Amino acid sequence: MQRSQRKKMNSKNIYADTVSAINVNNGIVKMHLVAQSPNQGVTDNNDEAKFDELGEITMPLNGFLYMLSVIEGLMQDEKMKDMIERFQKAGIIPSEQDIKKAQTK
Repeated sequence: MQRSQRKKMNSKNIYADTVSAINVNNGIVKMHLVAQSPNQGVTDNNDEAKFDELGEITMPLNGFLYMLSVIEGLMQDEKMKDMIERFQKAGIIPSEQDIKKAQTK
């Protein structure tokens, strides 16, 4: 990839709600980005969110592993720990207990 193409690609900001899948094959990692569908109406029951595919990030395995080490460092930050705890108490994100409970079902 030429330098001018990299610069052009890096000038985009993409918002994604989450990653729907991560595939690793021959040292290449592909992360599938998704956003919550604007076509899903608001419901008061526990319907699963519907997502639209946005695209994918493709990177070498060594870059992906470095990214994980950066994320691991972020997760050790006291401000991040506090924010996660507040989000769990508010029910915005599941707690470790919620995850374990869901896994046993």
